[in-house]
Amino acid sequence: MTSLQALRSLPREVLPASAAVDFLHLLACGKPAVRTQIQETNNLTKVAAWCEQYGFAFQSDDEGYICVARDAELARMILLVDQSVEPHEWRLGKLLGYPSCCCNFIAVAGETNIDAIATKITTWSFVGRFRCINPSGYLEGKSLICHLPCSSECGASLQIAEEVLSFIKVNLCEPILSPWLIWLT
Repeated sequence: MTSLQALRSLPREVLPASAAVDFLHLLACGKPAVRTQIQETNNLTKVAAWCEQYGFAFQSDDEGYICVARDAELARMILLVDQSVEPHEWRLGKLLGYPSCCCNFIAVAGETNIDAIATKITTWSFVGRFRCINPSGYLEGKSLICHLPCSSECGASLQIAEEVLSFIKVNLCEPILSPWLIWLT
């Protein structure tokens, strides 16, 4: 299996647009897992079949959340942590492969404030190479990172974004990567 084959055959029509970024990270950068939500539970079988074909573990919960991971225990653990009523922002972020500094940033703010923080981040100025960590295109499936950076100059986020960008540059002619070509200008 190549990462590009898996990305091409991903059932994107049943996933939110943002999941494209997460799956790009899973397939191209070794992200340990993806957690997302599927609106219609009858679409679970399409994602589960994709996981079986490409050797990923698949778990789902009663609320339509799914986890695709490199192993079944990690997928199960991520959904359990996500359902916890105790604060779990840091642990969930780490399980999903986000930088510790960014996990700390969100943990301090709290889960109920994530949307407000995401809105605030859109006002930040990302300068030079750090423009690659601007997550504002995430919901449309066009960002280079799949987490909220802790600052407009987060080095750990930049390292992830540049790894994704390197994969895109190597596979420049691949049509499935066209949403991310905007980062090459």
